[in-house]
Amino acid sequence: MPMHHLLITLLLFFFFVLPPTTSLDSDGLSLLALKAAVNSDPTGVLSSWSENDATACHWPGVSCTGDRVTQLSLPDKNLSGYIPSELGFLTSLKRLSLPYNNFSNVIPPSLFNATTLIVLDLSHNSLCGSLPSNFLSLKFLRHLDLSSNYLNGSLPPTLSDLTSLTGTLNLSFNLFSGGIPATLSNLPVAVSLDLRNNNLTGKIPQVGSLLNQGPTAFSGNPGLCGFPLQTACPEAQKPGIFANPEEGFPQNPNALHPEGSD
Repeated sequence: MPMHHLLITLLLFFFFVLPPTTSLDSDGLSLLALKAAVNSDPTGVLSSWSENDATACHWPGVSCTGDRVTQLSLPDKNLSGYIPSELGFLTSLKRLSLPYNNFSNVIPPSLFNATTLIVLDLSHNSLCGSLPSNFLSLKFLRHLDLSSNYLNGSLPPTLSDLTSLTGTLNLSFNLFSGGIPATLSNLPVAVSLDLRNNNLTGKIPQVGSLLNQGPTAFSGNPGLCGFPLQTACPEAQKPGIFANPEEGFPQNPNALHPEGSD
């Protein structure tokens, strides 16, 4: 762990466990963990974030309701580093928007402790690893965009628990593999699903809200087949006739050894 990030973690520990030694509130300390996790800030957008302040509400990119941070928006700042788990302590956060940066490493599962999130946009970064399975905690999420990263693994069936989605569920231009979970058919009909340009395979489930998606939602996955794509799924091989179609050997043992032959 980098030394500067360790110092922020210790500050958070002392704030929650021991009497505060700094005037900055807990939300501000959680945001300083992000500043510590950033190793390149070419525009200097985080330069004024300071532990000497009493609140983070006037910091660039930060919006508050009352004294609680409700929005963190830092798009297109060319920030490099990783997303720290401490952002999950922002329990009043409604909008987290960090697109068009260069954040890498995995999405910390503890990020979804911020259960009040309505918008989560981490698109156009360099995030990797699989999706945490605890998306189900984001009961109020309306918009999710994780496109244009290096996320991999299978699509978690628990994505269907995002029943408040009304806008976009965008997972395009990643490295997801495996089949499309049939549970995604339980997503609200109004959701615009985008699974383009991954490594998904198999037949698209022909049920529920998946029937309302156009072909663009699934394009760029050569292993996908079925409606609404123009790629037909191969029929299951029928039993009988040939054990090895290329060689033409019959499966019927009597054909190989006719009755009465030696």
